[in-house]
Amino acid sequence: MDTQFGKPFAHTLVKSGWKKRSVFFELPYWKSLYVRHFLDVMHIEKNVFESVIGTLLNIQGKSKDDLKARKDLIAMGIRTELGPLKKGKRTYLPPAAYTLSRKEKKTLCKFLSEVKVSEGYSSDIRRLVSMKDLKLKSLKTHDCHVIMEHFLPIGIRSILPEKVRSSITKLCSFFKSICSKVIDPAILPMLQKEIVITLCELEMFFPPSFFDIMVHLVIHLVKETQLCGPAYMRWMYPVERYMKILKGYVKNRSRPEGCMVERYIVEEAIEFCTEYLSNVQSIGLPKSQLVEKKEGKNLIGNKIVAVSRVERDQVHLYVLHNENEVEPYVEIHKDVLRGLNPNRNENWINSGVTVVAEAMHISSVKDLNPKFANLSYFGVIERIWVFDYEKFQIPIFGCKWVENNNGIRMDKSGFLQVDLNRVGYKDESFILASQARQVFYVNDPKSTKWSIVLFSNKVIDENTGDQGDIDVEIESFTRNDQDENIISNDSYIRNDHNEGIWINPTVRVVKRHVEHIPTKKRKRT
Repeated sequence: MDTQFGKPFAHTLVKSGWKKRSVFFELPYWKSLYVRHFLDVMHIEKNVFESVIGTLLNIQGKSKDDLKARKDLIAMGIRTELGPLKKGKRTYLPPAAYTLSRKEKKTLCKFLSEVKVSEGYSSDIRRLVSMKDLKLKSLKTHDCHVIMEHFLPIGIRSILPEKVRSSITKLCSFFKSICSKVIDPAILPMLQKEIVITLCELEMFFPPSFFDIMVHLVIHLVKETQLCGPAYMRWMYPVERYMKILKGYVKNRSRPEGCMVERYIVEEAIEFCTEYLSNVQSIGLPKSQLVEKKEGKNLIGNKIVAVSRVERDQVHLYVLHNENEVEPYVEIHKDVLRGLNPNRNENWINSGVTVVAEAMHISSVKDLNPKFANLSYFGVIERIWVFDYEKFQIPIFGCKWVENNNGIRMDKSGFLQVDLNRVGYKDESFILASQARQVFYVNDPKSTKWSIVLFSNKVIDENTGDQGDIDVEIESFTRNDQDENIISNDSYIRNDHNEGIWINPTVRVVKRHVEHIPTKKRKRT
């Protein structure tokens, strides 16, 4: 292409297609690249979420279901029962399979307005919900990321038809899988197959206007992951966060670049001096959040309390059982017990008391081969104690544990549920603070008895100091094997409510110039 730019050559420019050849094609290795530009997972997920939540809540400007979309269905000859109906001066759109009633909108918005997350997990979701208008407002990109992958599948558990709910849940699970930090390459072909099926299922219910270019780009995310690695290495979150830092450097808006350069050089010089000089603290620089998470923060409002002798002995015994310095003495004690009781089996000798991670499993009292396996316990912190041993201090958590046999379950959708009212292990309520892993619970809209467990998304590797998302094992997200090929006409329309969408006639305001001619004053008689 040989294109000349400028006003004198405007009439010679190509009206459609490419207008010029990119300078990147001059690079010698450009022709051999498998991926010449990245698809930004961050903005794709944000736009897909806005289309889904806007269509569900019928948010003006965000919904893909409007009068034009229904007319498209009539023109294409599909789902004619969803066509617009003229009733007087207004137009009525019958409720589609994805149309929520006002009660269902309140259920979804109420769930989001009651969500309480741990520190650093996300912004305050409750501030994003408008119960008056029944919609979400002021959503940032990370808010869409968190709601899409964690809260939306939970919020729709008690609303929508089963097939529509399952399709949306599988779409959310796909983004959760593709955004994971560790991905097994062996499951990526299955992931690609399942997202194709999921989008085909969504096409059975949502209007054609829903499937814009952003929804289409979801198909290519798996292939790009195969070629370029996990999405977190190339999405825009670090760039956007650093842009915020650079904007904070600007104090003179007429010279933004100079402010950024000077502030960056000053901070770099201070950091170099801080590393060069030992045992000094930087002045004017914020303290690293990573250091605070590793060292912890001081307790606010702490006080010295008197505990009972029983609780003190329980805590002291637990500390002894979980300190590395005591392990050799425990083994010596077991050897002494084996020598004094040669006829006793290992079940009698072994204590098997490890509250957090490892537990001994036996089939019966006569079982001579106990097996040890990791078993998670869930609970709520009731008190935090710091035991002072003069030379060192040990923080202790006193928790109310959920009984594992009947208080924890995994439902068919893959959600881990706990019954916080079913309390157990009252004699073993204490653990070391270092053994705890932070989680938080959200109420299950489908059942008030159960709460759903969500893990905190930040952990720290004590060896490398790296901080990042918790890696969760990725499973196939098509868990409910239903015959999705048999879709009747009744599946396209909601029969359980008749709260469709009313469209008022548009009134065009035509401004005309009217010349004002003053009237003559009457003469007084």
